[in-house]
Amino acid sequence: MPVKTVRAATYHYRWLQHTDPKQPTVVCLHGFTGSAQTFMFENPQFNYLAIDLIGHGKTAVYLHPYRYQLTSLVADLTSFVSLLEISSFYVLGYSMGARVALAWAIEQPQGIKGLILEGGTAGIADEQQRNSRKKADRKLSLRLMREPLIDFVDDWEKLPLFASQQALPLEQKSRVRNERLAQNKLGLALSLYYMGTGAQKNYWPDLASIECPLLYLVGQKDEKFQKIGKQMTDVKEIFCCQVLADCGHCCHIEQPRLFETTVTTWINEMEREWTPSK
Repeated sequence: MPVKTVRAATYHYRWLQHTDPKQPTVVCLHGFTGSAQTFMFENPQFNYLAIDLIGHGKTAVYLHPYRYQLTSLVADLTSFVSLLEISSFYVLGYSMGARVALAWAIEQPQGIKGLILEGGTAGIADEQQRNSRKKADRKLSLRLMREPLIDFVDDWEKLPLFASQQALPLEQKSRVRNERLAQNKLGLALSLYYMGTGAQKNYWPDLASIECPLLYLVGQKDEKFQKIGKQMTDVKEIFCCQVLADCGHCCHIEQPRLFETTVTTWINEMEREWTPSK
């Protein structure tokens, strides 16, 4: 995988296919315990650029903890696309990556033509609930540092959020598990501690400030995030939510063809019809 160095942090990335300057670019951001390897498109029409986020995959881990905060990560990503001379692009984020994508569009929106959020959230609005989640995330990060990674992964895979993945073929389940087991414990712990859902800023009041179109994708079996997606996309007319059949939280793994078709159709529609306001 090629690399780019941003503020002394080495970011690994990969293009999913040969790039075509006539086609739009889509920056793909993976979820917690994932990497750029999670994104696989059968017939990629666009220039898909997948990045290993800080603390994950082959990207830098041993950095000052403040670098793991969403505002710092977003600044890195803005510099990253600039280094690659990408002036306009869509951002596709899954789970943790969706939260990063949302923060990016709010904190550093320049160049972003559209957002595709797969099972993400704008944060926890209630301060007490947010503090409780922050404590839980920090407790989990400390436990992660004390225990073998395989024990953490075993428990992580048993979360109700991922129950629908048990129906996946063995080969797919093994690939997802091996991706998780290949992570660095410190990187995961710092990610939980500094940019978990509890640490995330409450972005709900900022949603209306987003000027680009937004597509929220959620699995039919993911009832929690269906409610979140509907609430988020009710904010503006240029936001929409689509529920994908026969999948849970991770649509792009559980229903890859449907996911790819939905993304392709939406981006083509945005390219034809949507012009940013001046």
